[in-house]
Amino acid sequence: MSPDQVRPERAEFFAALLEGGGSIIGVCDPAGDLVAYGVLQDGPDPGTRPDLWLGWPEDARIQKLAGSSVAEAYRGLRLQCALIRRRIELADPDAYLYATAAPLNPASWRSLLYEGFEIRCLRRVYQGSLRYLMARRAGMAAASAAQGDAAAARPLDELPLDEQDRLLSQGWRGRLLTQAGCVLVPPEAAGS
Repeated sequence: MSPDQVRPERAEFFAALLEGGGSIIGVCDPAGDLVAYGVLQDGPDPGTRPDLWLGWPEDARIQKLAGSSVAEAYRGLRLQCALIRRRIELADPDAYLYATAAPLNPASWRSLLYEGFEIRCLRRVYQGSLRYLMARRAGMAAASAAQGDAAAARPLDELPLDEQDRLLSQGWRGRLLTQAGCVLVPPEAAGS
């Protein structure tokens, strides 16, 4: 996949995690081959400021779901969702969690929405790549939206990115609604 869809990682990134910068979890097939992994990084990436962008407390404990991959032959089995759930469980219960996902990579951002993350804003990060900034609290129940929210919601897939950016900057949130799918809900429905 191109950098517009997935951020390429270097060996140094994984080495830093193994040296105390976070955790890496994986799934192996019956033969013992790695078929999926997920990263839980302590602290934000250099150059990203989720605390400022999302109004988090200055002293917030921040952890990032900093990458995940599933081998092509194993896609569609909800392994990415299982890895997200497990990383939430491994996170500090008081942590503010965030992840980034390319708008061109719906498998990634939909999986995060399924596991209670919200799309909070669009930002250019990683040398100018456009990403959704997605967030949730580790030890708290995922944000929920009442059934009535569906009436005011706007389907995410039907909105151009500039319109999504405008709405997100006004406090709208990207969520998964049971009956409406992936949507943006207005601030009054989002609890902003």
